[in-house]
Amino acid sequence: MQGRPDQNGGPWERERPSEHLAALNGTSKQRAIPKRPPGMTRLDTAPEIARVPRPKRQAAPQKNVRRRFVILGSIFIVAALFACTAGYFLANGLIAGSGPSTTATDFLAALTNKNYDQAYSDLGPGIRIHLSQEQFKQQALAIENCYGPVSNYAEVNGSAVNQGSSQSFTYTITRSKLSKTYPLKLTLQQDLNDNNNWKIDDYGNDIGPGPGAPSCR
Repeated sequence: MQGRPDQNGGPWERERPSEHLAALNGTSKQRAIPKRPPGMTRLDTAPEIARVPRPKRQAAPQKNVRRRFVILGSIFIVAALFACTAGYFLANGLIAGSGPSTTATDFLAALTNKNYDQAYSDLGPGIRIHLSQEQFKQQALAIENCYGPVSNYAEVNGSAVNQGSSQSFTYTITRSKLSKTYPLKLTLQQDLNDNNNWKIDDYGNDIGPGPGAPSCR
């Protein structure tokens, strides 16, 4: 097919790409086009590749996280306050109870060991003001000669009573010449003139079984 003449006056022909390539490689032959295998479906367009959608980043629920932190923090604060308060009252209770209990136990141990001077040192000013050390000793010896020495003592369960500035305990006293035990109530107070140490302020009429006891043997 002839076309319009080019600038040099020669005809300008349109060549097919395959013919042009054959002329370039020095051969007059066209490359053979590979045949499609039988049964293969002809595709006019390239198959589409399914694209996997990129997962969307979900925003963290900040409100729920903050609420959870607030709740946990509140629980922790309440628990800490409760523990501190309980520890404070427990410590004060132990301190308040150990002081008078120690004095009462020391007094009874001194009576058991017949150390009446030591027992007298556990008495408070309310008793010592009208009872001298010698008078107390003579009183203790008279009860011992009548009912026998103290052989055992035990605190009555649940007898401890705290009345603010005073503390009382009740003990069961056993003496060798008595067939039955008898109760002895000790009331203690802090002595302001003795470094606030707990002292026995009252032990009843005497340290013996009291009225109604059998006569001396």
